Amino acid sequence: MALFWRKVTLDEALDAVRMEIERLRPGMERPVPLVQISRLLAADPSRPPPDSLATELLEGIPDPAGILEEDGRFSAVNTKLDSFVGEGRARGRTLLELSRSAELYEVASRALSGEAGGGQFRLPALQKSISALVSPLPGGRALAVLRDVTEAQRLEGVRRDFIANASHELRTPVTAISGAVETLLGLPPDELGGTPRSFVEMISRHSARLSRLTRDLLDLSRLETGDFALEIGPLELGSLTAACLDYFRKSAQDKKITLGYDGPDALRVLADRRALEQMLVNLLDNAVKYTEGGRVTVLVDDAGNEVVLSVLDTGPGIEPRQQGRVFERFYRADPGRSREMGGTGLGLAIVKHLAQAQGGQVGVESGQGGSRFWIRLPKAP
Repeated sequence: MALFWRKVTLDEALDAVRMEIERLRPGMERPVPLVQISRLLAADPSRPPPDSLATELLEGIPDPAGILEEDGRFSAVNTKLDSFVGEGRARGRTLLELSRSAELYEVASRALSGEAGGGQFRLPALQKSISALVSPLPGGRALAVLRDVTEAQRLEGVRRDFIANASHELRTPVTAISGAVETLLGLPPDELGGTPRSFVEMISRHSARLSRLTRDLLDLSRLETGDFALEIGPLELGSLTAACLDYFRKSAQDKKITLGYDGPDALRVLADRRALEQMLVNLLDNAVKYTEGGRVTVLVDDAGNEVVLSVLDTGPGIEPRQQGRVFERFYRADPGRSREMGGTGLGLAIVKHLAQAQGGQVGVESGQGGSRFWIRLPKAP
């Protein structure tokens, strides 16, 4: 009983177990499980578990994974990691040796110091791209989990190239159709009237929509490939916002919508003028389209190191289940109504990409009383 009243050493505990076994079964050989348990318990707790146990645990991870020691070498790996880097090559080697990626090595070094990290990396030694997560473990070790994204990136590149090429090819015929339609609509009623004119007007509406779609696709492809050149600098929001609101005065009046601005005129933001104008125009365009006889307001708030631009409307609002997807390309909360109004389904996706390209964020809050789309951007000094 004394064992349970004071702190004892491991050797004392094992001796007590051994003596009890000898008392009950004199001459009995020490059971093998007790030997294994003693070795496990006597091991330095700062060191990894036995290789077999560590490997079994790693095999349960569906991606290539391994345990890094303090010196950066893999002490245990799963078969997926061995297959990923070459059979039998991973264990005992460092992550830098296997990947030849200085960026991934830096992430692993920070994880060995206790700071988790990850990201996407190009591995020159393997001619692959990966998404990696490296998490610290007790005893100055780290768990590295890798995922091969080479094929996914290749397919994404094919998709971007297709969209860009298709948009360029569409631009020429769409421009020709629009020009021809404008010429026909310019004819006097006695030359083009009645049913023929109604057909030409329909062609005009759809060619304008196709032109907007082509333009938006080109902008989106440029943003994704980094070809959309940005000139970041201090911008005064008062005059820029006033110009964007003026662009919608007539369409707002036709729908009996009151446009407004609330915010300090002298507040400045670090942004690209053309990009910020496009973001505000896209948000205002949506707000005016979906509001009837209400109010659309641009609100500007000083949030310390950031500026928050909000476009508020008194429209029907967006259902909670749809709010998380409105910034996806081609997603429409109300597909039928959006198409009827000539929307392309890309306006909010462009807003999101432009905000991220300028170091900002976007979001939406909506309910039965209307919606608030906001943009966060760095404030100019």
